[in-house]
Amino acid sequence: MLATLNDRKITDLIEFYRQWPEMRHQARALQARSDIGEDDREILKWMICVVDRVGPSDLSEEV
Repeated sequence: MLATLNDRKITDLIEFYRQWPEMRHQARALQARSDIGEDDREILKWMICVVDRVGPSDLSEEV
């Protein structure tokens, strides 16, 4: 079962970054769903690409 954001207790960008590897699987699962439109799948694809490129030097606090 996939965790929800409430289960993850994300309160800021740093916490989101730390949990992205696990959440990426959920984003990919959403992208693969057949009940969302092609435009939405394309948006998810690019969102995943952008988040994948964020690293510790992109964040204002140390990770």
